[in-house]
Order: sequence, then structure tokens, then C-alpha cells
Amino acid sequence: MTATGYGRFTAQEDDRELLEWLGNAQQRGGHFIASLAKAALHADAENYPVLQPVLIFYRKKYPAYEATDAVKKEIAERRG
Repeated sequence: MTATGYGRFTAQEDDRELLEWLGNAQQRGGHFIASLAKAALHADAENYPVLQPVLIFYRKKYPAYEATDAVKKEIAERRG
């Protein structure tokens, strides 16, 4: 169960590294990837889970938008 209910969550409640990828993709990606990232960042808890598998696919395809090692380290430290 997630913060918003059974299987319903938003990008902000998902994996922090994916959230970083979305932010980078929105800022630096081509039109399609930037638009997809923007849609995911604005999607509500009902619609985001539909986009998540597509986001995971494109995250693997476009690793250039991954968080830096320093950001990944900070995310890991915050998880405890």
C-alpha cells in the first residue's frame, strides 16, 4: 500500500532516483522525452501508475538523464 492508497501514487511518492531522472529528462530531453517527463510529474495518483512502466522503459533507454553519483549518494543517505 502506498501513501495515497492501494497501488495509487504519484511521481513524488515513487522512487527518488526515478524522480531525479524525470526532472533531468524534462529539462534536458528532446521534445518527446521532456513531454513524457512533464506529464508524469503532473500526473495524479490515478494516472501516474499507468505511466510508470513506460517511464522505467525510457529510463533504461536514456541513462543520460540519471542522477549524478553525488545525488544518488544523498538519496541513499536520506533513506537511512
